[in-house]
Amino acid sequence: MSEIVRIVIKGASGYGPVDMAYEDKITLTDSSISYEYKPHPMSNPETNAYRKWSYKTTSPEFKEVFQAVADRTQDIINCEDELMACDIGPTEIIVTYDDKHREHECFFCPSEYFREWFLLIKQLVPSFEKTPEVLWTADDGELSRL
Repeated sequence: MSEIVRIVIKGASGYGPVDMAYEDKITLTDSSISYEYKPHPMSNPETNAYRKWSYKTTSPEFKEVFQAVADRTQDIINCEDELMACDIGPTEIIVTYDDKHREHECFFCPSEYFREWFLLIKQLVPSFEKTPEVLWTADDGELSRL
């Protein structure tokens, strides 16, 4: 069986004011994590600022957490639950395997649906960075930290 070598999670704001609108993307490998947050072009850059960061490591602990994330990812992309909310932005998951094939799923559901998976992923986010919007759950507070 092929192993997961890369996980990309894309998010976007749902229905709401343009000043809070965004698209974001987090990319994970067994040795790196990167994030990009793109505010809507019509939003106020003082309150909704562009962010981009990346982190690379040779840490065996990072690899261990990535493997735990990868193990849970397979269950998530193979989920047969039909969840749909009309006012929530999409959570898009793109998985790349070591044999180069990809799988892709798009969910329109609250981030709480992915809570356990997101908690694992948040362990890989450097402590001095804001929690990526796409990973935001009630554990991070009620309001987004835009």
